[in-house]
Amino acid sequence: MNRYYYLILIVLLPFNVFSQLSQELVVYSQEINADSLKNIVEELQNFGSRYAFNPNRVEIANYLKNRLQEYGWDAKLDSFYMENFEYPYHSGIINTGWQYNVVADKKGIYNPDTFFVVGAHYDSYASYDTLTYFNNSPGADDNASSVAAILEIARMFQKYNIQPIKTLRIELYAAEELGLHGSNYAIQQSHYRYNEHIAAMMNLDMIGYNPDTINADSVKLVYYDNSQEFTDFCKQTTLNYTSLIPNTTTEFQQNSDSWSYYSWGRKAIFLQESQMHPFYHTHNDLSTTLNYNYMKKITQLAFSIAYLASTTNQYYPISIKEITSQPQFTLQLNTNPVKDKIQFTYTSTNSQDTRFQIINQMGKIVKEGKLSKHKVFSSQYSIPIPHLKQGIYLLKIENQVEKIIVVSPLS
Repeated sequence: MNRYYYLILIVLLPFNVFSQLSQELVVYSQEINADSLKNIVEELQNFGSRYAFNPNRVEIANYLKNRLQEYGWDAKLDSFYMENFEYPYHSGIINTGWQYNVVADKKGIYNPDTFFVVGAHYDSYASYDTLTYFNNSPGADDNASSVAAILEIARMFQKYNIQPIKTLRIELYAAEELGLHGSNYAIQQSHYRYNEHIAAMMNLDMIGYNPDTINADSVKLVYYDNSQEFTDFCKQTTLNYTSLIPNTTTEFQQNSDSWSYYSWGRKAIFLQESQMHPFYHTHNDLSTTLNYNYMKKITQLAFSIAYLASTTNQYYPISIKEITSQPQFTLQLNTNPVKDKIQFTYTSTNSQDTRFQIINQMGKIVKEGKLSKHKVFSSQYSIPIPHLKQGIYLLKIENQVEKIIVVSPLS
């Protein structure tokens, strides 16, 4: 190794961090593979278009789920319904249908109830190509680049059998380009259905374009006013474990999925390339325009942040909680999807008069009341819902929540 490498490293790193660096992370991050990133970008590009309402959206979501499962992650599709959505705006074109987030967890061995979320959207469109954006939106940089990075992170956790102490969650969002719908649904699920505790969320969006290979590389860290400690942690991680120069900014705060988490009070950050892709939202956002060595560096940064935030106590320290006696609840749906009524089994050791809530995708309570009024027999219940529109709802009873899919009575 050239001795000048060490001189450069000393300039980039604060002197007192050498004794604190994770040697395992230094080794792991060197295994991030630029060719692997390129292959995934090209596979996503080959779908032709990932516009949110194209028929291939289920195929794309299953491709991503299967890749994560191949890497040993507990992956699933989490669907939500978009009804009567006009797009392009003021066009008279009405879109209705299911969208599919891809969610995968690597459970924490000490505190599985604390989550660190790594997210990116996988849909694309070419909004500047007014006649072709439905069917010709390869979206290599926006946002196959970030999806590739997250899949590479998942591969690294499998390859080295890395066990997080908090749960590391991967979320790949649908319908971001049409208004952050996938991430908004994900945080509502986390909040209402599961009442999860999220340490922070790291979002990746457009990380592959860098035309200047001469000057030192930089990366944008888009931060939020409730996340100073997390921002400082990410900035220090950039300096400690990469050759990238961190550029903290509030630019584009509201333009990607981290905004959904921030809007719900969660700590968040958004990693982005230092210069905007010149063919953003056009049919020329192609794999051949990307700099995969640069993308590798940002992927190494994202992996380092995910590794330190989920497997160590360097950010958001946790301890093993004492096990205390709590009321026991069991909520199990008899059928799902449902039409005109929700039938379920519910048992509880709580003697209080229990209430229920039905909550729509926007977080609004559309029906609530005493559970006892809907008791059919023993622990069996039936709640009529003749006026609910088709879509996704949450049934919440005590600390238990189940997702309800309401379909048309004619279906």
